[in-house]
Amino acid sequence: MVSPGGPGGSGVDLLLAYYTIVGQMFGEQYNFVSFDPRGVNNSDLRLDCFSGNSEARLAFSRLHSTGATNISSTSLEEQYYSSSIYGEWCNDAVDNESPHGYYVTTPAVAHDLLTFIEAEAEVAGQSPADAKLWCYGISYGTVIGSTFASMFPDRVGRMILDGVVNAEQYYNNEWRDNVDQMDEAMKKFSSFCHSAGPGKCSFWGPTPANITSRLDGIIHQLQNHPVPALFLNTIYAPLEKFPIMADILHQLERGNVSALAGMFDGLNSISDARLAIQCADSYRRNKLTTMEEFKSYVDYTISKSKYIGDIYPIYQDTILCRSFRPNLPDNMVVQGPISGLDRPTFFPILFASNTIDPITPLKSARKMSSQFVGSVLLLQEAVGVRFYQISITQPPQTRV
Repeated sequence: MVSPGGPGGSGVDLLLAYYTIVGQMFGEQYNFVSFDPRGVNNSDLRLDCFSGNSEARLAFSRLHSTGATNISSTSLEEQYYSSSIYGEWCNDAVDNESPHGYYVTTPAVAHDLLTFIEAEAEVAGQSPADAKLWCYGISYGTVIGSTFASMFPDRVGRMILDGVVNAEQYYNNEWRDNVDQMDEAMKKFSSFCHSAGPGKCSFWGPTPANITSRLDGIIHQLQNHPVPALFLNTIYAPLEKFPIMADILHQLERGNVSALAGMFDGLNSISDARLAIQCADSYRRNKLTTMEEFKSYVDYTISKSKYIGDIYPIYQDTILCRSFRPNLPDNMVVQGPISGLDRPTFFPILFASNTIDPITPLKSARKMSSQFVGSVLLLQEAVGVRFYQISITQPPQTRV
């Protein structure tokens, strides 16, 4: 079972796009399946918070998604106070059109996976009570995996969690670990560009320090332009996108600001599916509801990343959860910590991480591995998000 990223990612689309890579990673002797979690893509319970009103959606996006939290003296306050509008629209849509629109939580998805493996066992003539989950989870899929392992430890057959999210922070709506290695990844751009040489890196300089200095100068000159959006888009797949970023920086250094055209567009896209899951999951535990909490979070992200910290809070949209009212039954809300310390899994979990992961950093993998008895953390000396991102460029010759 391939468990997709997100929240809001389609496992069906993921597997259709990368089934060859998955086969190379694990071996062709297995059958690979995936799924769209509740509320995502082909699955039901999809929620349209604006009830088809595209003008209202666009108006809210323009009001709230204004860019970096410090782009003006009032931007942080504007983003905070406007955030409540979105949750109220979603609450109204659930009340009037989609009564089960918030029944999309990760614990509910864990129950769905249990139902699936038991049905598969029954079809195969085996005891459903003995069914085990064999799972490869990426990014948010690691939250699905660790939640399943915490709820049903005796049902873990084989589980690999790659690009690991700190589940405790996820359920608290407190995404702090995620900015831990962003600048570390950005620094690699300078060293990689210098090593590549002027023929392969258009932003080349005589030393990595020279490249970094010029990069910082561009940021300072273009404070009101979406340069951080360029960095954020790049660090998800640095091996693929570092050369593209070098070309754009080369143009910016020459005064061609039009090179940034469209860079900010993706940050204005608000996914109802992602936020319905994310906000329902943090129901009762949300640590980002007051202005003081939001400011503390923004101050933290800025202190951790000079390149991306000021734009990450709006990119992640965590503040939009503050006015959600899911009113969920207890069995759809995570109970207690996500952990296997008291009840070890049937088979130990394998956690995997790149040594520099700018979105799901190594410290999150270490944290989650420490919560599951017998688990192992596998490290790859690489920069980027998850093993499989590296594998797309360099297919592994060995199998896990």
